[in-house]
Amino acid sequence: MSKKQNNIFKIITILLVVQMTSSFLPLMAKTNDGLLKADSLFKLQKYTESFEIYEKILEERNEASPQMLMKMAYIKEGLGDYSQALIYLNKYYQQTSDKRAQNKMQELAEEHSLNGFSLSDAVFFKGLINKYYVEFNALLFLIALFLAGIAVYRKLKSGSNAMPYASSAVVVLLVFFWVINFELKEPLGIITENHAYLMTGPSAGADLIEVVTKGHRLKILDDEGIWIKVNWNGREAYIRSSMIKRVS
Repeated sequence: MSKKQNNIFKIITILLVVQMTSSFLPLMAKTNDGLLKADSLFKLQKYTESFEIYEKILEERNEASPQMLMKMAYIKEGLGDYSQALIYLNKYYQQTSDKRAQNKMQELAEEHSLNGFSLSDAVFFKGLINKYYVEFNALLFLIALFLAGIAVYRKLKSGSNAMPYASSAVVVLLVFFWVINFELKEPLGIITENHAYLMTGPSAGADLIEVVTKGHRLKILDDEGIWIKVNWNGREAYIRSSMIKRVS
């Protein structure tokens, strides 16, 4: 590439960046203005109006801050819509691994006799790994390199037994690759409609397992479009996709 072509390429790149930035900044400004307005309405206890803005921001950006999700959960709980409150608490917990949110979900689950919200250290640990995914993997990799370095040094320099360090390095690397290649977040969904039918198959003509109320959190096994395959008390069941909301 000649010097002239290189300069033209740089100019085109700069123009593209400027164009992308100029189109992105107004959207960010609009979102921030909306968020400020919603927060002001929330402080004035105009919860319905503030929730409408929060919901619109979430739909447009497909993301939300932990503070916004907590406010949305608070509003929905205050309005008596505990299933929606649980959805936003779930999303908040995924971002923060805040055990207080887990305790609140458990409290609502006990109050409304809901399944799928049992507390466990395993769930909390998985949440922490997901929250600090990059940092956790970087730490594992560095530990593996450190152990491998010691093993090589002991083998080549001092002539002492390097097997314990080499074995430890292999174990840490196995954990590292497991975390990278396997999703720690279980696909979960919360039932959002009362009188939800759980069927034995993905058809309205299948046998009925049970009619359940909203709020239950189920592990999603498969998504078949109109029907979602879930785990209900250790048994495979199918529920219409319109009656369940994914939370992870």
